Amino acid sequence: MVITNKTTLVLRGRKAALLAFTPAFITASASAYVPIEAGLVMPAFAVLITMVIGGLLILRQQAETSGHEQMGNSTVPLAPRPVKAAGGCPAGLLRELAKTAHAPESAAQAVPTLRAKPSLTLVGGSAAGSDSFPEPSLLPSIRRLSADETSRIRLVTQAFEADRIELHLQPIVSLPQGRIRFYETLARLRLADGTLLAPVEFLPILECSGRAADFDRRILIRAMAVARHLMARGSEAIVGVNLSAHAIVEPGFLWSLAGLLDSSPEILGRIVLELPQHSWRHLDADLKSALATRRERGVPFSLDRAADLRFDPQALSDLGVRFMKLPADLLIKAAEQQDGRYAGPELDVRDFAPTLRRHGIRLIAERVDRDDMVPVLGDLGVQLAQGFAFAAPRPVKPEIAGEQDLPRPFGLEDAPTRLQRAG
Repeated sequence: MVITNKTTLVLRGRKAALLAFTPAFITASASAYVPIEAGLVMPAFAVLITMVIGGLLILRQQAETSGHEQMGNSTVPLAPRPVKAAGGCPAGLLRELAKTAHAPESAAQAVPTLRAKPSLTLVGGSAAGSDSFPEPSLLPSIRRLSADETSRIRLVTQAFEADRIELHLQPIVSLPQGRIRFYETLARLRLADGTLLAPVEFLPILECSGRAADFDRRILIRAMAVARHLMARGSEAIVGVNLSAHAIVEPGFLWSLAGLLDSSPEILGRIVLELPQHSWRHLDADLKSALATRRERGVPFSLDRAADLRFDPQALSDLGVRFMKLPADLLIKAAEQQDGRYAGPELDVRDFAPTLRRHGIRLIAERVDRDDMVPVLGDLGVQLAQGFAFAAPRPVKPEIAGEQDLPRPFGLEDAPTRLQRAG
């Protein structure tokens, strides 16, 4: 390929036509003001025709030049950038795609184009330059779904549309007595072949398809039926309902729960809405307002799915948090440290339970799967715990959860449960 530096000026549209036919216009209008002898009429007419023909030729040349320029821009291949020490790995491919996202259209435009501001969002905290590249999650996926993944998505979608959602309850007990104080609702989805899926297996599919909010509403309706059943039996246990992070940020979702909860005022205070730690840390003004409205109506909240032990008890108490669920292994690992801290400037783990109680928040140690964890948690002042060391999740009867009228395939009730552990 040969690249030249020759510059050809191209005039398009009305400017080109005006400049091409200006001499002819001047010659034609000159006869009205300048007397022409009889012997000069034919030569003047010939000059006029020559100018018109010349103007047409100029327009044709302009059109051909413009066409070649457009073809050159669309057919000239871009020179690929060499990959630096990345080989064929996915990270190197993403970095290469990011760097060539705005490659110049010609060699003459290379320098100014490379210095232009990229339209892709850079990774937070990185400086713009040749070594910066976009966040990989913002780039379009180039991986095709396998046949098994496509089949799983179809089966999960069909099961959800058929409302084959089952509710399981796992008790939360008091320490050291072991009395049931709390129930957490755990959703399961049963496929057409009888396979029982845990949320980690089907919830990402529902979130990607925009069904997370609808799923959470269905679980809340079932949990409210369970709470009414417990009240009818004289039990004082409350029921916790997990809300997914995708549903929480959906516009109007938290406000839509008001109608469901207000429809059964007798169970207000018996339903606890559990929000992930990440959601509590990223509440905007609208979400805080929606939570405040529910808090004033007597709905308690819980912090769930904690990834670390950093929190502000006063701020959480002001938002209406009345329970905090922390993984038992994080608490025990922090207790093994000399200063009682897991990582960072958080409180000594031995002060967690008393500090939370002073702010009206009760600490729940979750994922207590071994008996030897119970004494350690008791020494830390933990008064509520949940896990397989006490009880595994048990399915709720369909008539209790208000599922007796849901369509179910023949023989599904006797299908074996393939899920070994959950919660």
